[in-house]
Amino acid sequence: GRLWKAAAAAAGCSLTSLHASDGSSDRLPFRRQLQVWSPLLALRPGSSNPVRAEIIAHNQSSGPSKKKRVCCIGAGAAGLVCAKELLDQGIEPTVFESREGIGGVWRLDGSGGHVGVRVGQKATSSKYYLGFSDFPIPDTAAEFVSHETYLKYLQDYAEHFSVADRIRFNHKVVDAKQLPDGTWEVVVLSGGRKQTLQFDAVAVCSGLHSTPDFPPKGVPEPPKGFRAEVIHSKDLKDAAKVLKGKRIVIVGGGETGAEMAHIAAEVGVEPALFSLRRGITVIGSYLPLPLADRMPNARTPPVDLNERRIVTLMPHALKNFIFTRDREAVFALRDQNPGKHSLARIVDRTFLALFSMVISPFFILGSVAQDWYKELTHPLFWSTSKPIFQQPNGPAMSQEMQVATRWPPMPPVRLTRDTEQLMEYTRRAMWFRMQGYTVFHYQQIRSLLEEYSGARHTENFLTKSDDFVYNLMDHSLEVRPGIKAYEGTNTVVFDDGSKSEVDIVVWCTGYRPAVPFLPSLEDQHGSSGSLNGTQLFKNVFHPDFGSNLAFVGFARPQLGAMPPLAELQARWLAAVLVGKAQLPTKTAMQAEIDADESRYNNKVFADRMRSTVDFGKYTADIARRAGCYPEMGLTRMMSDFPLWLAFWFGPVLPQSYRVDDDGKRGEDARWRVKETYKTFFSTS
Repeated sequence: GRLWKAAAAAAGCSLTSLHASDGSSDRLPFRRQLQVWSPLLALRPGSSNPVRAEIIAHNQSSGPSKKKRVCCIGAGAAGLVCAKELLDQGIEPTVFESREGIGGVWRLDGSGGHVGVRVGQKATSSKYYLGFSDFPIPDTAAEFVSHETYLKYLQDYAEHFSVADRIRFNHKVVDAKQLPDGTWEVVVLSGGRKQTLQFDAVAVCSGLHSTPDFPPKGVPEPPKGFRAEVIHSKDLKDAAKVLKGKRIVIVGGGETGAEMAHIAAEVGVEPALFSLRRGITVIGSYLPLPLADRMPNARTPPVDLNERRIVTLMPHALKNFIFTRDREAVFALRDQNPGKHSLARIVDRTFLALFSMVISPFFILGSVAQDWYKELTHPLFWSTSKPIFQQPNGPAMSQEMQVATRWPPMPPVRLTRDTEQLMEYTRRAMWFRMQGYTVFHYQQIRSLLEEYSGARHTENFLTKSDDFVYNLMDHSLEVRPGIKAYEGTNTVVFDDGSKSEVDIVVWCTGYRPAVPFLPSLEDQHGSSGSLNGTQLFKNVFHPDFGSNLAFVGFARPQLGAMPPLAELQARWLAAVLVGKAQLPTKTAMQAEIDADESRYNNKVFADRMRSTVDFGKYTADIARRAGCYPEMGLTRMMSDFPLWLAFWFGPVLPQSYRVDDDGKRGEDARWRVKETYKTFFSTS
C-alpha cells in the first residue's frame, strides 16, 4: 500500500485510476496497475527514482519470464550475424552502430574518421568463405568481391533476416558496466544526448580493427621541419590518387602493406620502397602457382578452398614437410634455406626413388596391357580390308562431329563461376612468362621472404596478396629493412644505414583492438581497454563476466575469413544464453586460456596478431561447443557417402555446420557442400 501511495504521489494522481473499471473496490491485478500508471511517471531509463526501481524489481520477480535482451555493439558483419543468431533463439537484440549505416570496416568512409576500406579494394578471401552459412554470396558474383558488392550483400542479409529494424544508427556506446544482478547498464550517445539502458547481456561486435597501431613502438618521431608525409594506411582512402607520381615508402608486410606496395610500384616513382623488418609468407589468389607449367582451368579453386578439412587435421610439422618437399611444392624452399638441407629430406627423396623403382614397372606393364586390350578388342583391328585413312564423306563427318562435340572435356562444373579474376590472374602470369620469367623466379622470391620470417608457413599469418611479387621481379619495387630514423626534410634512414629521399611514408602496421566503453577491463588490459582474443576463453568469453559478456568477431584466421568465425561464435553465444550450451567454471576457463596462450606464443605472429586462429581447428571446436558439429562418422558414410566425402576431403565451408539443420536450410547446406566439392575437387 505504501508503495502505491508513493507512486501515485510521484505521478501526481490518485489511486482511483488503479481500481477496476466497474467502480468496485477490487483493485486491478498488479501488472494491469503498472500499465495504468507507469506512463504517468515518464521516468527515463536509468533513473535513480527508488519507486521506479522497486516496481521494476517487483515486476521482474512476479511476472512471467521475458525474452532476454542483448546489446550488440557494432553493425559490421559480426554484429549483423550476432543479432540474427540471437533472433533465431528467441532473444531480443538491439544493435548500436556509431556510423550512419551498416558494414563496419567494409563501409567506405571518406572523412578518414573511421577504419574502413579504400577505393577499389576487394576481398582477399573468396566469396565461399565471406558469405554466411544460410545466405551465401550469389554464384554469379566475382570470387573475390569488391567492397561495394560485399556491403550490398550485408545490407541484403540484414533485410532478409529482419535485422535491419533492430539497428540504431548514429548511436555510440560510451560506457557499459555490469550490475550486481548480472545485467548490464549501457550508456549510449546519440545527437549529443546520453541515454542509459539495461540489458541482460552485451555482445561486443566492434572487431579487431579499432585503433591504428601508429606510431609503432620503438619508431622515432619525424623531426621538426620534416616535410614528407608520414601517415597510417587508415588515412589513405584513395591510394592510387594520393600516391601517384610520388617517391614512396610502404612499411609493413601484412595484406594491406602488400596491396599498398603494389599500388605504389604501379603509380609512384620507380622504384617504390617496401620496408620490412622481417619476412612474410605470401600465397596468391589461386592454385596452381602463377608462372607454373600447369595452366589453370575451369576447376582451379581459389587458394583458400585448398584448406581442406583433412589437411587441417595434420600436425603443422607434417603439413610443412609436404608443402615444401620438392621444387614443385606450393611452398618450395630455395637452396639457401637451411630447412631444405636435412637428413629427413635426404631420407624422403631416397625413399621416393626406391618406391618409384618398385612401383613404376607395374604402371608401365599395366599401361601396355591396357593398350593391347584396347586394340585387340576394337572391331577394326581384325578387319582384313581397311583404308589407311577415312575417305572424304561429308555426312559421316557431320554425324560423328555431333557425337564428338557432345562429350565434355572434363567432368561438368556444378557451380556457376565468374572466372574473370582467374583469367586476369593467368594473363598477368603469362605476360611475365613472355618476358622470360618462370615459376622458379617467383618461388625464389617467395621462399626468400618466408625464410627471413623466422618460421615455417604453418606458423605465420598468410599474406594473400601476391601482386607485389611481380613488382619485385621487374624492379618497380625494392625491399628495404626497417626504418631507423628520419633526417632533414624528407630523408628516411633504414636499419642498414642506407638513405632515401621520399615524399610519403605509409605505415601499414595494423590495428589494436580496443574496447574503451568497458572501463571494468582497463585495470587488466591497459588504460585504453585494449583487448585481444588470447585473453578470452576461445576468443569469445571473458572469465570474469561469464555468459553475460561475449566478444564476437575477435578472431582472425590464417587462411579463411572472419565472417564464418563470427557466425559460429554468435551461435555459441545464443546457445549459452538460452541454456542449450554451458560454459565451464571460471577456473576451468582460465586454465584453458593459459593453455591456448602457451601454444599460441610459439607462433611467430604472436606479438603482432594476438587473435589469429587455425580456421579448420577453431571452427570445429566452436561448432562442438555450440552443438552444431554434424555427425560425420560411419553412419553418415553409409547413408550419404557424397556428403561424407565432401565434408572430410573438401574445404571447411560455413555450410558444413548447417548440414544437420532441419528443412530447407539443411537441404541447401548439404547441396552446397557437395556441389562445391564436385566443382573444384571431384574427378567424376
